[in-house]
Order: sequence, then structure tokens, then C-alpha cells
Amino acid sequence: MGDRTLSRIFILAGLSLFIWLLYILKPVVIPFFAAFVIAYLFSGLVMKLSKLGLPRWLSTSIVFIGIGLGVVVAVWYIIPLAWKQVVYARDSIPGVIHWINHTVFPWAAHTFNVERMSIDTNQISDTLMQYIQTNYSVDSIQSLVLRLAQSGLNFIQLGGTVVLIPIISFYFLLDWQRMLVQMRRLVPRPYEKITLQIVSECHSVLRAFVKGQFLVMILLGTVYAVGLQLIGLEVGLIIGMIAGLASIIPYLGFGVGIVSAVAATFFQFGLDWMQLILVGVVFMVGQAIEGYILQPFLLGDKIGLSPVAVVFAVLAGAQLGGILGMLIALPVAAVIVVLLKHVRDFYENSNLYGYNHKLIHNNDEPQRLSVKSDNVDVDIQINTPKQASDSSSDVEKTDQKK
Repeated sequence: MGDRTLSRIFILAGLSLFIWLLYILKPVVIPFFAAFVIAYLFSGLVMKLSKLGLPRWLSTSIVFIGIGLGVVVAVWYIIPLAWKQVVYARDSIPGVIHWINHTVFPWAAHTFNVERMSIDTNQISDTLMQYIQTNYSVDSIQSLVLRLAQSGLNFIQLGGTVVLIPIISFYFLLDWQRMLVQMRRLVPRPYEKITLQIVSECHSVLRAFVKGQFLVMILLGTVYAVGLQLIGLEVGLIIGMIAGLASIIPYLGFGVGIVSAVAATFFQFGLDWMQLILVGVVFMVGQAIEGYILQPFLLGDKIGLSPVAVVFAVLAGAQLGGILGMLIALPVAAVIVVLLKHVRDFYENSNLYGYNHKLIHNNDEPQRLSVKSDNVDVDIQINTPKQASDSSSDVEKTDQKK
């Protein structure tokens, strides 16, 4: 008992030390973790190409070349359209300020009986310049330059990390099968079967969820963008793209999209109720398509969480990891659900849940033990060496009589 307790203490200490080292080396570990996630996402595609007879390195190269070409084509066609709408939004700022000063503020003053306000751009510029002259001396400017230089170095480091991640992902994909074999060898033999079963279930859930969510983002963003463009909203493409990307976080895409579309409609058309109704129709159609077509057919019940649990998972992820935590909240929740199902099965088959296993010794029959449980009763006959020899003699006598 003492050796087992001591070994458990050493295991817990080793795990704690490993987690602490990961936390200390977080800037170094994050690129490798991101590369591992990318390799995991595309390992299935590389495996399919390898089954066609292609070498592993060629399959990996084809996948990475395809990803690169897809990104280049998307940037080539989408960036000009997005830039055009950004320029339009910039040029619309004076008109927006004029509309606020001559429409919104007079309406608010008349409706709520408050003092009328106005936005004065010249006053805002003077106030900003006065604040800079007051709070930033020569020393402050020097420190600001140093901060900008440090920010530039951080930007260069970020760029290096972005370049490094695909390279690491490429080598991860090359050695993917060997890494899986090495990880499997680390699993204790008595727990190999149940461990592989849990890992397989987690893999199935994650693969289905990631593939389905990716398609939902693309299709929902397309629906929003096309719909807003059809009703004449100049920045509909940008709003639709942002809403589609934000839909990776449940309910965020709809909220961000409809608020942005309503604001853009006010700026472009003023208080036009017909345009506002059309914006509402676009997002209602998008939600109907997501709820009745995209979610059931592409995602289904892959996570096994109720809507309340989904909201809790997203909020918990935001609290623990910010935006990144919100992004990975649902995949992590899916894995946790799989683990909790196995924990529940173990609990329901344990003595704590109510399965009683009793060992009964019958004094009338000292060579018999009975094991009784809720499922099965077993009687065990214990033979001593003497009884065993007697049994052998009886068998020999029987043979001689024959």
C-alpha cells in the first residue's frame, strides 16, 4: 500500500512539474500546439491521399499547396471588394456625423425633452491635440518611440511565428503515424483498450464538429453577404463575412451581424423602415437556414450539449481564455462530454452506485466460498492438496475397475 501511494505521489508531482514547465514555456509551446492542431485537422486528408499510393511527403505537399492556393485565390478576389467597401465606409463618416447632428440629436431632444447636442469635429481635433501637448513631453515622446520600436520587434516576432507554424505542421504531418504509435506505447497495457476507445470517440466528435462548423461558417456568411448586397447595403459583403466568421461562437455571429447591418442601414438610408425590415428578413432567413438546414445536416448533435450548456461553455471559455477561449470552448466541451460519459459509466458500475459484491464464507462447508453481487452469484470450490490427491486416487481406482 505504501509503495502504491508513493508512486501516485510521484506521478502527480511529475504531472504538476510538466504543466508548470508548459506554462513557463508558453510563448514557445503555443506555435507547436497550433501546428499540432493544424496537422490534426488535415491528417485525414493526407491519409486519404496516401492510400491512393502517393508517398507521405508528396501527400503532405499537395495538401499544403492546395491550402496556399485557396488562401491566395480568396485574398485575390475578396480583398479588393472588401477594400472598396472600407473606402466607402471612410467616405461616409462626414455624412454620418451630419445625419447624427441634424436627425438623431434633434429627435432625441424633442422626444425626451433634453438639451440638444452636436458633434463638432474641429473641437474634437483641438481637444486631442491639446491632450497630446499636455501629457506627452519630450521624454514621453522618447518613451513612446521606444514602445513603438518594441512593438515593431513584437510584430516581427509574430510574423516569424506565423511563418514557423506551417513549417512545423508540415513535419508533424510527415511523422504523424509514427507519433501516434509512440503515444500509444506510453499507455499502460491494462488501460490500452479503454484509452483507445475514449480517444476514438473524442476524435470522431471533434472531426465531425470541426468539419460541420467550418461549412456552417462559410455557407452562413455567404447567405448574409448575398442577402445584404441584394437589398442594396453598400457594406453588406464585409458585414456578411464578419457575421459568418463570428458564427463560430454560438449566437455571436447573428448579434454582431444584425447590429452592424442596422447601423449601416441608418448611415446609408436614414430612418427607412422598409430597409430595416429587409435587414431583419435577411437575418431571419439566415437563422432559419442555419437552424433547419445547416445545423441538423452538417452538425446534428455532435456535442451533446443543451443550449444553456453551450452558452455556459462559451462564457466560461471567455472568462478563462478571452477570445481564444471562446473559440475553443465548444470543442473542449465536446471532449469533456465524452470523458464525463465514461466517468458516469464507471460510477454506475461501482460499489458506490449500489452494486454490492459480497464474499460469503460458509462454516458448514469450509472448502466453499460464495461471491454474490446484484448481477451474478458465483460459488468457488477450494481443493486442498490432500483432496486433490484423493481425487486422483479415485480416478485411478475407477480406471482400474474398468
